[in-house]
Amino acid sequence: MDVTVSFPSCRSSLTCPHCMKQSNTFDPFLCISLPIPLRQTRLLCVVLVFSTKGQRYLRVGLAVPLFGSVAGMRRTVADEGKISPDQVILTEVYSTGFHRSFFDEEDLTSIGESDVVYAFQAPPLYIRGGSARISGYHHSLPSSPYSSGPESQRLPSSGTLSSEFLNHGVPVKILLLVCNAAGTGQQAVRFGPPFLMREDRSISWEQLQQSILSKLYYLMINGAQAQNIRVLFNIRVVGGSAFHSYLSPQDGRPLYHPAVDRALKLCGSGGPPHVKLIIEWEHRIKDCLFGNIQEEVVKEAESVRSQQQQHVQQYSCTLDECFQLYTKEEQLAPDDAWKCPHCQQLQQGTVKMNLWTLPDILILHLKRFRQVGDRRNKLTTFVQFPLTGLDMTPHMVTRKHPTQHHQTNPNQQQQQPGWKPSRRPDPTPPDFLYDLYAVCNHHGGMHGGHYTAFCRNSVDGQWYGYDDSSAEAVPEAEVCTRGAYILFYQRRNTIPPWSASSSVTGSTSSSTSDHWLVRLAEGGSKRGSVVSGGPHPGLPETKQARVSGATSVRRRTPQNRGDKWV
Repeated sequence: MDVTVSFPSCRSSLTCPHCMKQSNTFDPFLCISLPIPLRQTRLLCVVLVFSTKGQRYLRVGLAVPLFGSVAGMRRTVADEGKISPDQVILTEVYSTGFHRSFFDEEDLTSIGESDVVYAFQAPPLYIRGGSARISGYHHSLPSSPYSSGPESQRLPSSGTLSSEFLNHGVPVKILLLVCNAAGTGQQAVRFGPPFLMREDRSISWEQLQQSILSKLYYLMINGAQAQNIRVLFNIRVVGGSAFHSYLSPQDGRPLYHPAVDRALKLCGSGGPPHVKLIIEWEHRIKDCLFGNIQEEVVKEAESVRSQQQQHVQQYSCTLDECFQLYTKEEQLAPDDAWKCPHCQQLQQGTVKMNLWTLPDILILHLKRFRQVGDRRNKLTTFVQFPLTGLDMTPHMVTRKHPTQHHQTNPNQQQQQPGWKPSRRPDPTPPDFLYDLYAVCNHHGGMHGGHYTAFCRNSVDGQWYGYDDSSAEAVPEAEVCTRGAYILFYQRRNTIPPWSASSSVTGSTSSSTSDHWLVRLAEGGSKRGSVVSGGPHPGLPETKQARVSGATSVRRRTPQNRGDKWV
């Protein structure tokens, strides 16, 4: 049996790039599974904090790869701010203060689109007591034990530490990211702009507190005094421990606290090593010194608006674009090389899929579920599909001598009485015009969801929405949604004349009698079914009774859990 005639089929063509010979394979199909074009990038907004005087804040919009790395994002941020990637520190800043920092080896999927990411520009690193500048931030400079101070505060005597320790015996300043918060722990609320400072690890608590205050004087209320108070606030170290780690005012050198060491060791590659500190103020002291301080003023770059517009467009596509991706020519990978029967050699041939014949009822499945490695997600792309006039001509194989795509069944003359054979299409361009009559929608994700449907009534042409036991009329504009999963089309020239979708205007009693509902009523009456009901306007009396009776036909429901109905 020739499947290319008896069934709808697609043609897969494999072409040898050397001899250009082509091998064709024909496969029947029940439905067409269409891939949805994937956006290659997504939008992330990052607040750039420059180290220039006045500490300028600028929100930029970035187009980052879907499955890239933080290293690429760091370079993109640096390009946007016209700074060196080695100076960029990427971290989360929320209403409670600092959270994670991001390093080059991490996957970009760890950063959500709603995450608040700040990119701090670290100032150039200089060695104290000299004019030599360290151009980069090396993570494995030689270190030696810092012998002074209590035993618990000494540096490890082995291993390599970051550049904030010792460089040829000369102490190097440690890089601190600082933000202020009113309250303690998870109940703290951040206020004022975050900032960056560099200090020697050997400074005392009083020196550290004074250095922090010097960064905050411009935010204080006029006349507020913060002098001669040894402990104004608590300092919490973020990262390096599952518990809250606070620096102690009693330590001679608080920046040698073990929590600081842990935070430094956790710094990965990319950007300078740093320690995040949250300055926790009592509400009373905060209100006395700063009053009702506002958040930092962040300007928006033009890239935010342009990237938002670009990515909104990427969230939608047309059904035609899905077909173009489905029929796109692809080259075989080296591991999938094919032995050409003509060249007798392995070749990376090109494969192209096309449609050979089409059915009267065309079912299109949109591939919304995707898995890449261990990551699985559902695509919510808005696919725009036509309700009428879907032209499949561009996606069909072009043939020099078009043939009849359907053959007449020789046994058609022996069909049951009352049934008429469906009209077969002509091999002309209208043969490939389809109209939508139903949509199956999926709501939810990979692990669960809910199905609904839209169907077009073939008699009155009205669209109806079906959700479990409810059904209601819906306007055409609501049929095309992001939840569309399976589309059902009917070839236009096979639509019966009584249908509201038919191009034939008007309907007669003979054409209306072809409706399956009428035939169902006729079959039920012949089997002795009892029907009743009042007349329906617009139909002959005999037909009215039949239609009324058909609405009374009941479906048996399962009596127990063992019964299954599909």
